Amino acid sequence: MTTESVTPEMLHGWAIYLRAGEEARRRGDRRIGTDHVLLALFEDPSIEVVLGVSLQQARHALESLDREALGALGLGSGTDAPPLPMRAVPKKPRLRDVMKKDRLRMTPAAKKVLEEASKPNRRRLQVTAQQVLAQILTLQPPDPATVLLGALGVNTSEVRRRVDAAPPDG
Repeated sequence: MTTESVTPEMLHGWAIYLRAGEEARRRGDRRIGTDHVLLALFEDPSIEVVLGVSLQQARHALESLDREALGALGLGSGTDAPPLPMRAVPKKPRLRDVMKKDRLRMTPAAKKVLEEASKPNRRRLQVTAQQVLAQILTLQPPDPATVLLGALGVNTSEVRRRVDAAPPDG
């Protein structure tokens, strides 16, 4: 992976929520967790640079964690059904996009991550992926995003240092 700096772009908070929901739906999960929010952040190319892993690597690691958990329960790998295709998510969603009936609910931890990330912003609808990642980095195991970062071999203290050193606006 390259270590060059990529300027983080401003993302619409609802777009992160919708993309995280698509990640959860794609996997067949019933709620949006912090792990789905983490996967949604890969929409911003700077996250791949900061973490040193790709979206595909993160998805694969999450699937491996699922297989491991099912194995610990004495269950097989489950069904080998392919993941559902992702639906398009608008960069600047309208309220109508957010209020669709098939949207998944967020776990309290995922909701708190997005709320805390947007607090420093004047217009709370805009947030950078790095602001959200900084909130995810404050979480402790057994939080799903923290476990996923550990499975990926991400040095969270080094990532935290890089995120804190990044310029505040995109």
